[in-house]
Amino acid sequence: MPDIDIVRFIFEDSEDIQTILGHSEEMDLHEAILEHGISTKRFLCIDYKGEHNYEIVNYILDYEFNNNIELGSEEELEELDEFEYEFLPDKIREVNKVISKKGYGLFAYPTFSDFYALFIDKLEKKTKLLQVEFNIDELIPYKEKFIQYYI
Repeated sequence: MPDIDIVRFIFEDSEDIQTILGHSEEMDLHEAILEHGISTKRFLCIDYKGEHNYEIVNYILDYEFNNNIELGSEEELEELDEFEYEFLPDKIREVNKVISKKGYGLFAYPTFSDFYALFIDKLEKKTKLLQVEFNIDELIPYKEKFIQYYI
């Protein structure tokens, strides 16, 4: 799959696409996407141990505000704030139960590190997003070379 198609699946803004493709000459595409997603706050970075101070709900609220949409009711978001979990994917599953009703999902971008890079996107793009394989180190387990969606 061409690099530009991979970038377009995650970023819709043409400036974002051009910036990432410009940086992909200096670093690999996977790293350029990750770095740009983090720097523009399109990706939410959370330590693998879990979040602090309701980071996911705050991220959802920011996304709602920036895109003028509602992904969950106030009650649903309060329940997510209070949701206790042992492993972060458990919370991501709960988030997806709420926001999938509005046609959105919380996806995990591969990081190969001790943190998760999460982003919200439309579920209509889910099949394509989950098929993006990044050409990276052979030592990385195959499954971890893909964007993840926890259900």
